[in-house]
Amino acid sequence: MDYDIEADWQLLNTCNYRCDYCFFPGEVLGEKTVLYGTPDEWADAFSATGLTWQLHLTGGEPSAYPDFVDLCAALTRRHVISLNSNLTQTSLADFARRIDPARVSVINAGLHPDERARRRGLEVFNRNLALLHDAGFPIFVSVVATPDVLAAADDIARLPSVPGLVPVPKLLRGSYRGQHYPEAYDEAEREAFRVMSRKARSAYGAWRAARSEPPTIDPFADDDFLAGTPPFRGKTCAAGSRFVRIEPQGDVFRCGSDTAQQGNILTGTFAPHARPSPCNSGYCFYFCRKYTGAEYTSRQVATGVLAGPSLVPPHFVKRLGGALQRVLRR
Repeated sequence: MDYDIEADWQLLNTCNYRCDYCFFPGEVLGEKTVLYGTPDEWADAFSATGLTWQLHLTGGEPSAYPDFVDLCAALTRRHVISLNSNLTQTSLADFARRIDPARVSVINAGLHPDERARRRGLEVFNRNLALLHDAGFPIFVSVVATPDVLAAADDIARLPSVPGLVPVPKLLRGSYRGQHYPEAYDEAEREAFRVMSRKARSAYGAWRAARSEPPTIDPFADDDFLAGTPPFRGKTCAAGSRFVRIEPQGDVFRCGSDTAQQGNILTGTFAPHARPSPCNSGYCFYFCRKYTGAEYTSRQVATGVLAGPSLVPPHFVKRLGGALQRVLRR
C-alpha cells in the first residue's frame, strides 16, 4: 500500500478491558470518550495535508469509538488504516460489511486471555475474528506473553477458533507484578516464548511473505529481544517526517509526549519535519525499530522536500506558504 506518512493515532482512552499489564491506569481507561470532530471533518483534515496517510487506530479500544465505522469509511476513501482491537465491540460487524479490506493494512487482534476469561469474552472474540477473516481482512492474533501465558502456551494456542490464526507472542514490557520485563523472564519462559514465536512465524509464513512490508505493530520477531529491547535514543529516526503520533484531540507529536508538538490535524497546523533526525525520546518499541531502518532514514533533502516519492508535496508547501517553508528548512 502506498502512503506518505504513518500515524499512531490514539482515538480515545476508553477501554472495556482492564488488563493488568496495560500501560494506562483504570481511571484513564474509564474516561468518557470526547468527539473532537465528525468523521468527515477528520477525513477532510487529513486530506488537506496533501499527504496519503497510513493511520494506525488504537486506544483504549478503537472500535468502541462512537462513530467508529463512519470514521473508518470516511478515512479509507483516500487513506489506509490499520487497527489494534480486542474484538469485543458490536461495531465490528458493520465494519466488516462496509469497509473495503483493500484499504486496511492489518488488524492486530489482541487475545488478552485472563480478561477474556473474566468477562466470558472468548465467544465474541472468535465470532468477530471469523467474520473479519472471512471478509478478507488481513488479520493476525497476538497475545502479551505474561509468565502465565507462557506456562499455558499450548492451551492459549487453542483459544482462537479460526484455523491458522495462532497467537503471536508479544514481549511483556515494563513493570509487571513487581518485576521489569522483558529482563525478568527466566530461561524456561524465554524458551517457551521462542517456541511460540517459531510456531507463529510458521503459521503466518505465506501471509507475511505476500505483504509488501511488515504489519504496523510487528511482534513476529520479538524473540530476538528477550534479553531487553535496544536503546534508540541518538539513532537517526524518521519519526516526525515519515511517522508521527496523534492524540485524541488531533495534536501531533514526533513520537513521545516529551517531543515538540508539530501542530494539530483538525486545525490545519500540522507540519512534518523535512528530514530524519536523531531520536530524542522513547516511544513504542515497534515504531522505533521500524523508523530507524535504512529504508526510512536514507532519503536526501532537496529544496525543502524529500527526494524520491515526495513526503511533502510541492502544492502543499505552496498552499501553506512561507511559515511552513521556514519550518521545513530547520
